Amino acid sequence: MAGRDDGPGKGRAPEGLKDTAADADPTEIIDPFGTQDILPSDRTVVGARPSDAVLAEMLVRQSPNGVMVTDVRGRVRMVNPALGRMVPLVPDPRGRMPIEVCPIERMADALSPDRHDDVEFTIKVGNRDLLIRTVSLEIAGHGRLALVEDVTSLRRAERYRSEFVANVSHELRTPATAIAGYAETLLDEEGLDPMVKDMVEVIYRNAQRLTSIFEDLLILSRIEQRQGPLPMQNVSLLGVAKEGVDKMRVLAEERGIEFQVFVEADQHAWANRDALSHVVGNLVSNAVKYSYEGGIVTVRASVRTAGVLLEVIDVGVGISTEDQMHIFERFYRVDKGRSRDTGGTGLGLAIVQRMVRALGGGMEVRSQPGSGSVFRVLLQPGRS
Repeated sequence: MAGRDDGPGKGRAPEGLKDTAADADPTEIIDPFGTQDILPSDRTVVGARPSDAVLAEMLVRQSPNGVMVTDVRGRVRMVNPALGRMVPLVPDPRGRMPIEVCPIERMADALSPDRHDDVEFTIKVGNRDLLIRTVSLEIAGHGRLALVEDVTSLRRAERYRSEFVANVSHELRTPATAIAGYAETLLDEEGLDPMVKDMVEVIYRNAQRLTSIFEDLLILSRIEQRQGPLPMQNVSLLGVAKEGVDKMRVLAEERGIEFQVFVEADQHAWANRDALSHVVGNLVSNAVKYSYEGGIVTVRASVRTAGVLLEVIDVGVGISTEDQMHIFERFYRVDKGRSRDTGGTGLGLAIVQRMVRALGGGMEVRSQPGSGSVFRVLLQPGRS
């Protein structure tokens, strides 16, 4: 009917988002460098509010993050100007495959129409560090969306922070070690006044704790400053489990705690042995320290579809649901008094989680206060 108005933008998709397979010209050029008008003149009405579709296009074009959208066939439907400033692009991307538009194989693979999972990774392009996330779209024919964020400044700040922490920790560890050494010598002196001896014991205990904190900070800094993947090999899970148990056997016997190890001799993981040994050692140590006297600590391994599952189980004090959300944060301690008594620094699980990630694995905790905890580490299976 003449004069009918369906509302601003109704029934029309913004130019950059038209479906190539349906109503768009496959040869139409999408300007990745922002030389086209943001709002074409045929859709601009002076004094009128922009439609939701036009507003969406404005937001995509003005976004500081790069955007690439593919259709159900895996061909590029649109890119925004920010992406062209981050990575090299061909001038006519519409209708092409992602690998033809941008020579980043990992992003092209993540945008494959055969994939339906969320993918996240960081790559270096020139002197930029780029964080790329890809997801499936539930609209427009179920295509894929890639968001590209320049995290160069963030990575640089993290590197400077790690270097600062490492340098400070290294410099402070030496005097802390000296203080602990002299305090230990004084404690060995005979005839020391009881009051003086108590004060020296406090000095010694806190100097030891400071030394432990500095050592953990150095380990954490080395992990964060690591360049490239860890050297990997087939690692015997039984050997690593026995090593972790043996280190804690004296303390376990003092508290009447028994060990159970259910790991087969032929069970292996593809990992870095030193890193995996540190992971298991820390989890076994925590299990002993936070178990009730006379309890049992179990280490077991099983083969799963996704890899090899290693579990460390205790029947100790447990962890509340709220604390479980924070236990992998630096310096977070569930029971601050108990952690100080057991020599905890609050960095152990933060280090463990980062090491597991460096091994290409994942970890989780299941716990209930008063009933104990299960720490589960999923590792890559051994290779033949």
